[in-house]
Amino acid sequence: MNNQPRCDRLILSLAVGLLAALAGGCASSHVRLVSYRDPYFPENYHVKLADCAYRNAPGGGIQAVGRGVQQTDQGTTTQYISVHIFWKPIPGKTPADASMIDAILRYVVSSGDGVAVYTGTGFAYPKPARGGGLDIALESGRLRLKSNSNMDDLLGNSQITGQLQARNDPAAAATLLREAELLAAR
Repeated sequence: MNNQPRCDRLILSLAVGLLAALAGGCASSHVRLVSYRDPYFPENYHVKLADCAYRNAPGGGIQAVGRGVQQTDQGTTTQYISVHIFWKPIPGKTPADASMIDAILRYVVSSGDGVAVYTGTGFAYPKPARGGGLDIALESGRLRLKSNSNMDDLLGNSQITGQLQARNDPAAAATLLREAELLAAR
């Protein structure tokens, strides 16, 4: 089965999302993905997240999730970024080492009848935002394909960085996490 047309549609929708983000100014929540599917020619993708919420995790950490939906002529692409922060580093005081992490990352992308799930780890620096909520800076994140259904591996091993501006809304965070889980299970 040839999935090349689906792959082309998804790449086109990611590119349209990038152009929309650039035309509309800076997004409040966004991530940058660098795909190393071809290590000699890395590709950059930008994902704008229109809805982002967080909740305190049962184990004492923070769970934040953002969703971005893009409409194109080829259909709808839905993307979720979830971040589970399990300890809180202090910039400038917590020693950094390339082998250290403080967050588990998950990227779910759905287009048409295909889904790809990428998981990985990285650094997430949360700080209180003006007016409530959290600003979460993502740094040095690495993702790789965990599972896919009717979709090719679009990114290969990839790097993720970005900024999430999440509101403190436990119900919305749980709903967004559940939506991502349901898509990932397809």
